[in-house]
Amino acid sequence: MLFTCNTHQTDPAPIVALHSSASDRRQWSGLVSDLRDRHDVFTFNLPGYGPDFTRCRAFKGMATVAEPILQEILKIGQAVHLVGHSFGGGVALKIALMRPDLVKSLTLYEPVAFHILRGRGAEDAGLLAGLKQVEESLRAVGSDGRDGPGLKPFIDFWNGDGAWDRMPETLRDRLISATAAVLADFDSCFSEDWRLEDLGGLELPTQILMGMESPEIAQRTATLIFGQIPDAELVMLPGLGHMAPIHAPDWVNPRIKQHIARIERSAEHFAWPQSHAA
Repeated sequence: MLFTCNTHQTDPAPIVALHSSASDRRQWSGLVSDLRDRHDVFTFNLPGYGPDFTRCRAFKGMATVAEPILQEILKIGQAVHLVGHSFGGGVALKIALMRPDLVKSLTLYEPVAFHILRGRGAEDAGLLAGLKQVEESLRAVGSDGRDGPGLKPFIDFWNGDGAWDRMPETLRDRLISATAAVLADFDSCFSEDWRLEDLGGLELPTQILMGMESPEIAQRTATLIFGQIPDAELVMLPGLGHMAPIHAPDWVNPRIKQHIARIERSAEHFAWPQSHAA
């Protein structure tokens, strides 16, 4: 008597990856290359980004940033594995809250959702005040970023002191052209109003990635989000900072792939063994 176990595999779900502020869809090129043999991977420019950084969106709020991405996901026609870094992580969270039926899993590297720190005590208020100083410094240079220190306060805050000065001039010029979009991102972040408790209703497999060298406000926000989503895991990455998905993709991308692969394996359907005459 022979027994066979039938495995019914479904096609792997597509992946949508959203970039950080002052970046664009190309930041995920390595992830696309790593996963293209198994998944369809879609990377979209967030509103205000792309070939023409100077075209800043004329609206505020995460919902209006998320809406164009939602429309692209609807075109895909099925639930997706949603990946987001920094501001893109905040947009991914908003999409999951708006349309959880379109999301199969979440992978978030230090998502921007700093509004959840409001009203949580003096320590969190201090973290918010520090970030507000960065925003005010950026607004002082003007929307074209050409006055004063340029994006130095913003870049050094997220990358460490001296990061701006070490950058080649060509990269600095490219980042300066994104000033208006970055300011719009601040507006969207601080105008958001969903509550931390709202995440308790997200029944999605979620991986929160956090660099151990990241600014405290990013770590604090990541841990609060992790603590609220029921099916979430927190992955702490020693030696990495907030921009690790760009600067250290060889360390970050395998974590993303592992999380998605685990979910895809659990989605395979196994039938009871069937007996056959030998």
